[in-house]
Amino acid sequence: MRASNSQLSVISRYVARQFLALFVPILVSLVLLYFVVDLGDRLSGFLRDQASLGAVTRYLLFKIPLMVTQITPPAVMIAVLLAFGMLGRRNEIIALRASGVSLLQTAIPVLALAGAISIAALIWNETVVPYCSRGFRYVNTVEIRKRAVRGVLGERAIWYHGAGGFYNIDYVDRAQQAVYGLTIYRLDDDFQLLSVVRASHVRWRDGHWEVADAVEQQLEGGTFTTTTVPPESVLIPETLDDFLEVQREPEELTFMELRGLIQSLTGKGIDASHYLVDLHVKLAVPFSSMVLALIAVPIGGRLRRHPSIAAIIGLGATVGFGYWVLLGLSVSLGESGAISPLIAAWAANGTYALLGVVLFLWSD
Repeated sequence: MRASNSQLSVISRYVARQFLALFVPILVSLVLLYFVVDLGDRLSGFLRDQASLGAVTRYLLFKIPLMVTQITPPAVMIAVLLAFGMLGRRNEIIALRASGVSLLQTAIPVLALAGAISIAALIWNETVVPYCSRGFRYVNTVEIRKRAVRGVLGERAIWYHGAGGFYNIDYVDRAQQAVYGLTIYRLDDDFQLLSVVRASHVRWRDGHWEVADAVEQQLEGGTFTTTTVPPESVLIPETLDDFLEVQREPEELTFMELRGLIQSLTGKGIDASHYLVDLHVKLAVPFSSMVLALIAVPIGGRLRRHPSIAAIIGLGATVGFGYWVLLGLSVSLGESGAISPLIAAWAANGTYALLGVVLFLWSD
């Protein structure tokens, strides 16, 4: 016996309400838990820096959008597991299948909602998260740690006012501990240009900078004279951490801004493979909600004998943890060049989507 369209419509609305009734409070609860844990983790730093209550509040409020982004996929998975686990406890899945409604038909409204959440997360990450990420980083640096604003950030370069002059930097590589595309504008006390030092890259080694190919253009009598600078004579008082502090992280950039930065770095001969992985991850991670829902439905639908809520949440945490471990591993391989950035970003989604399809076929 097959269910009619009207019956399927009623069932879809019922299942969708079950999911949404769980998803919203779970998302809010997990964000609050994340909020409390993050506050506790940083409390000693706030006290050490004697941060004001207003600065701490602004820092945490600016960080909430990033928390929502990170918490949404596990919240979707737990909500799906609970929704279908409760349907199983009440024997409603058995009744639906006896009425000719397959597990896939039962899951369609939930999968559609998970897809809508994924699209909303993608838009959220491109609009709200970059602005707020820049906001909480500024509050942390200037208002809490009380450091002066020494860097002016563009989409494709960094300007930094340091003790050695004004620095123009293309890219700061944390993994390689190097600065690429470095130009130093040295000024006198009256802010008159004295010379310009250029180096394709400098590396931070054992507490000092190693410079291999620096040249200096000195202004004398209105004209520039160019000389090769011995490595030991290039004075850069700042450390690598000083430059890293003013470089924008991928979450502070939109997809188009990050793509523009990659094109700019590549055009200058700088390896931007690290950013290329981040670019693809920006598209892949929002759809983790749909992928985790796809795998949670058949798992939740097979739960029997009155499983406890704790057991369902524990199962969801285990499966979700496996996804993030796989994503972290593939991203690391992509950043090292072992696999392509596209595969690195989408490997976890592809693996879990395939596993979800297999579980659906097994359930039927």
